[in-house]
Amino acid sequence: MSSRKFFDVLRQEIKKTAEDCAFYNNLCKEKDFNFDTQLDNSNLEEIPYVNWNIFKASNKIFDQLLRIPFKTLSHWTISSSTSGDPSIVGRGPEDIAVVQENYKRVFEEYSHMSSIQKLILFAPAMKFLNRMPGKWKDKRGYLFYRDITNIWDIDTTFLLYLNHLKLLAYIITHFKFKAFIEVNGKLMRRELENVEKDQIPALIGNSAPLMYKTFIDFKKKKGRTFSMPESFRVQTGGGGWSGIKGRLKTDPIDKIDFIETLSEFFNITPNNFADCYGATEAPIAFGGHWSKKYNDFLLHVEKDRARIIIREVETLERIKKTNEPGILEILTPYGVKGYAGVAVLVDDIIEIVDFNKCPECDRENVIIFRHTGRLTPEIGKGCSSYTRLFPFEK
Repeated sequence: MSSRKFFDVLRQEIKKTAEDCAFYNNLCKEKDFNFDTQLDNSNLEEIPYVNWNIFKASNKIFDQLLRIPFKTLSHWTISSSTSGDPSIVGRGPEDIAVVQENYKRVFEEYSHMSSIQKLILFAPAMKFLNRMPGKWKDKRGYLFYRDITNIWDIDTTFLLYLNHLKLLAYIITHFKFKAFIEVNGKLMRRELENVEKDQIPALIGNSAPLMYKTFIDFKKKKGRTFSMPESFRVQTGGGGWSGIKGRLKTDPIDKIDFIETLSEFFNITPNNFADCYGATEAPIAFGGHWSKKYNDFLLHVEKDRARIIIREVETLERIKKTNEPGILEILTPYGVKGYAGVAVLVDDIIEIVDFNKCPECDRENVIIFRHTGRLTPEIGKGCSSYTRLFPFEK
């Protein structure tokens, strides 16, 4: 797709969004935005954007971002909030299909999805995800992660589970609910041993903090590592390098140490690692690989599907230079038919490395960036909120 065609489609979707959504139309009026403006890379900052705060449950106005009748809403997609105040996004079936296709493409490109025969996730089982987290404005809500996990139609092992006996005991003694989430250490060991023994093309992933600490503890306690096949993949995503992932809080993780530790633990190389960035407020997924030069994951924005810009933290003015930190803004005309998501400012800090080409893998027509932090405080909860979350901890 040519850049001109992308920008024309983007301009049309901005206009349609304003027609469908009164909230976004008011933003456009406040910015005095001209819908006939010919868009290009030089003026993307002029597009009215929706701040991530508008999606927050506590603001109670997330439903004002809908572009479709409430009855046609498939379900709310909910972020795995670290602060207890999740983002809530309304999507119809068409948008969800676009989201899933975006993530499929990224997993295939960077983790060789079609060759994977076994998936091992530090996550609760799908039946648990289907029962949470609840309703907002009388419409069912599901974690955004659930829609992404659904695209893997292969043998999957979920390592987190809810301990029902401890839950029942807590309800009886405290007269309220508390989820006792645990890692099934025995199951993890058995699955890894099976992958090693039969050299199964497998992928293990999800929470960087959980993987990192669990594997370190396992090696210390059991005194062994694994020799995995060349096809073995480690998939990270959703951050967590600060030590906070969802409601979990551990020590910060050095990315270099993570790569080196897991490479040794599984007898693989840094080429076997992939990262994926996505925000609940946006339908786009950005895939990445490890960079020896930057000692970080380089994330790729396919220009045919999206653009990104960054804004200065204090002034919100656009930053057009590389290697300078700024707030990430995601712009796309695809996967936003159900809500005002054509331009969204999220609470992540990134640095753009290159505007046209990856300096390491040579992929072209991409914007390359590094994720360097969060704008809003990451709170999380200590490990005392869980029991046996790290089963091999001494």
